[in-house]
Amino acid sequence: MRKTIAIVLACMLLAALAASCNNDTADTGSQNTSTNDSGSTSPTGGTANAGGTTPATTSGTVPASTGGGTSNTPANSFDASRIIAVYTREEGSGTRDAFISLTGVGEDMYIEAIVNNETNQILTNVETNDNAIGYVSVGSLNPAVKALSVNGVTPSNATITDGSYTLQRPFVVCINEANQNNPLVSDFISFILSAEGQEITATKWTAITQTAAPYTTSGLAGTLKVGGSTSVEPLMQVLSQAYRVHNPNIVIEISGGGSGTGISEATSGVLDIGMSSRALRDNEKESLTGTDIALDGVAVIVNPANPMSDITIEQIKDIFTGEVTRWNQVTG
Repeated sequence: MRKTIAIVLACMLLAALAASCNNDTADTGSQNTSTNDSGSTSPTGGTANAGGTTPATTSGTVPASTGGGTSNTPANSFDASRIIAVYTREEGSGTRDAFISLTGVGEDMYIEAIVNNETNQILTNVETNDNAIGYVSVGSLNPAVKALSVNGVTPSNATITDGSYTLQRPFVVCINEANQNNPLVSDFISFILSAEGQEITATKWTAITQTAAPYTTSGLAGTLKVGGSTSVEPLMQVLSQAYRVHNPNIVIEISGGGSGTGISEATSGVLDIGMSSRALRDNEKESLTGTDIALDGVAVIVNPANPMSDITIEQIKDIFTGEVTRWNQVTG
């Protein structure tokens, strides 16, 4: 009986030892598997993917575009093969006139270009269409769109002042002969060109002079009608507000309509002061006197989703004449 019990106990001990050996082997195998999963040679594993060396198919880039420099690398989210949506201003716009003259587009504007009648329309359309391109006053830029550098030069007060940013034009106020003797008109223009007025201008635009004299309050009263360029309009709004701090009895009514409207209605006398975002032409000077009040760049803008950051004058011309219709066709 005792012998039987001893045999049973021995068998139980051997079974326990065998089970323990099996568990140790399984645990060791699990550890080896874990080591392999975290190793650098694993195609899916932790260290390789966590270390910043991601597979090419998930890196977020596609082959670089050849347009506008090394930074023009479309991301996977940006489809560079789609048709470019080209936005332009209407005929008669001073911004359009300056743009087509400075870029060489001339009268060959792309027939499929979408015409917008206001600066804000261009901004909104480019903001909401990631395949779009347009142009606006540098002073009208906002963070919802991206201004491209042109030939490697970023539009700014400094680059407009020194002339290195070549897409620039004057902001002009124009008056007819009858208003040359209007004291309200003369005083407001004096304020615009004063040290105070030019300091305001330099906040977003480019001052026409750095040596202006201080303004002296006139104490006048009355109403001024000012209208025209939608590029000049934002500057005129802030200038008029500052002017009325000095002259609270003067009301200034400001309207848009474009440079063509400002020039024609200043000529006819509907407006006391017309606003133009281009220089007056010789025939317009026969009935109007123009005064430059600021300098401004014409910014070429794209949607922030577009990875392009720089563009050449030749590329701008190709896009806005329809020679190039897709972003992946832009060539350096």
